[in-house]
Amino acid sequence: MPPVRMRGDGRKAKDPKKTLLRIFRYMLEYKFTILSVLVCIFTAAYVSSRSATALGKLVDNFILPMVSTGSNDFTPLWNFLVELACIFLVGMVANFLQSYLMVGVTQGIQKKVRDEMFRKMQSLPLRYFDTNTAGNIMSRYTSDIDTLRQMISQSIPQTVSSVV
Repeated sequence: MPPVRMRGDGRKAKDPKKTLLRIFRYMLEYKFTILSVLVCIFTAAYVSSRSATALGKLVDNFILPMVSTGSNDFTPLWNFLVELACIFLVGMVANFLQSYLMVGVTQGIQKKVRDEMFRKMQSLPLRYFDTNTAGNIMSRYTSDIDTLRQMISQSIPQTVSSVV
């Protein structure tokens, strides 16, 4: 059985390390926004771990004692559920802010890369355009930019979040 080909045309960066460093250089322009994104990632990770332990606490400290004593006083349980809802709300806000801020960073980097690509395309010799179809050139540009967008807005934050 022949090997399965992945999407794309099989092109790879000549020097992936250099390419990644170049992308991070673009991101340096947004260092304060990225710092805010990191704070959101840490907050979301903290909330996630806190909510998991809180659910265990809910069962052990509130539900089981109420069942065993037959108590009808739901006030402590209600207060804890409100606290738990606040924890989940903080997590939702942190995740939203992370996504929102990364969209801004991604759009800014995309604009800069597109401008640089356009300037580079203006300096290419006419022979390049004679040997490559316009559709092929534009397809490569849009595909590469979309891959860059996906990496910056999703892959990098998800990797950092997984590490945290």
